[in-house]
Amino acid sequence: MSTDQPGDRTPIASFSQLAAAFEPKEPVRGRLGIEWEQLPVDPSSRLVPYEGERGVESLLAALAPQHEAVRENGHVTALRLRGGGMVALEPGGQVEIASPAVESLETVHRFLARVLKEVDGEARRRGFRLVPWGAAPHNGPEDLPDVPKRRYLLLRRHLEAAGPRGRRMMKLTAATQVALDYENEADMAAKARGALAALPYLVAFTANSPVAGGRRTRWLSQRPWIWRGTDPRRCGVPGFLFSARLGYAELVRYALDRPVLFLTREGSYLPVKERTFRQLLRSPGGLGPVTLEDWELHLSTCFPEVRLRGYLEIRTLDSLPLPMAMAVAALFKGLLALEGPLAEWNAFRPVYTAALLRGALLGAARYGPRWEPPVGPPAEVVLRRMLMTAAEGLVALGENPCWLAPLRELVERSACPADFWRRDEAGVWRGPEDPDPVF
Repeated sequence: MSTDQPGDRTPIASFSQLAAAFEPKEPVRGRLGIEWEQLPVDPSSRLVPYEGERGVESLLAALAPQHEAVRENGHVTALRLRGGGMVALEPGGQVEIASPAVESLETVHRFLARVLKEVDGEARRRGFRLVPWGAAPHNGPEDLPDVPKRRYLLLRRHLEAAGPRGRRMMKLTAATQVALDYENEADMAAKARGALAALPYLVAFTANSPVAGGRRTRWLSQRPWIWRGTDPRRCGVPGFLFSARLGYAELVRYALDRPVLFLTREGSYLPVKERTFRQLLRSPGGLGPVTLEDWELHLSTCFPEVRLRGYLEIRTLDSLPLPMAMAVAALFKGLLALEGPLAEWNAFRPVYTAALLRGALLGAARYGPRWEPPVGPPAEVVLRRMLMTAAEGLVALGENPCWLAPLRELVERSACPADFWRRDEAGVWRGPEDPDPVF
């Protein structure tokens, strides 16, 4: 989430302070949250601007009296929702609905459905709508101005130099992200391994971004390819996640050696050029003491496919229609939350190296259900096993395994959402939305 909050200004004096950022804070077994991004598009399926009477800011401003507006330089950039959760914005105006972390899938579903109805209803009164697609099908990254946040300006400057596709990532993509609690260091390592191994199989059957620039691309999901070309030092699949000794110390060392993008001082963002966090600690210069707030801000700018920040965050999947988003959340909850199903999955899963997994993500993104894994059984066989194990875990947690049904249906049809994109008589691309018979 990109909404900025004040943090702990305690100066950093020890390695243990850095490691504490990865320790869980009162974890609850099976608790999860979803960050569900939507593209704001007009009737021609083109992105609408942030500013203007019919733009995304006007939408947030209209809802602000019922909630709490977050403002930057006089602009509304997010809403803190009454009762918990957030509506925030990505740099291209993508609308992110972030649920509170809760134990019940039904509670998450009610929240997402209620907030989407409220926000999308207001959008439609302005002549546009919110759609759960993984990438904008008709726009280029510079068609519209960025959301006017200082953080995004500094991020833009960095990413333009870091890789060829950073602007596409910032302006054109939308994701379904799932976060789950882990209970301790060993549980964190087991969940991270289980989640990483599941990713290419889920990418294959949830791909939902086959169109760019008005044309079908060779990708069914552009997301892994776009992120591969965003910033190799802070994105992708870091090799240390495959270490047999994976723990908080490895997470600290990884983050210490990532470049620092910016810090905040007296409420303002300051760029930091060509220094890692380790170098900043050794020589802060005129920036003053380096604090725990600086560390937390830095961690929020590291974007591996599976991110660990006191909880586990899975960032790889395209934005999906709500039934599919809930199916993905249910699968991760059933597969990872309990020791038994997690151990069963980790014993069965194909064994990848970091290099093999990076290639597998690209292969799954390109070929979808027709992808042939480089190791282990066919993708359909592995995902069926995942669904069976997840269903057992959900039952043990008191959840209904029927949440998995949309994903199971796609496996039965050897299909993914990208297969159901279509172009209308006017040449406008449209992706699958609710309600849609495939879901």
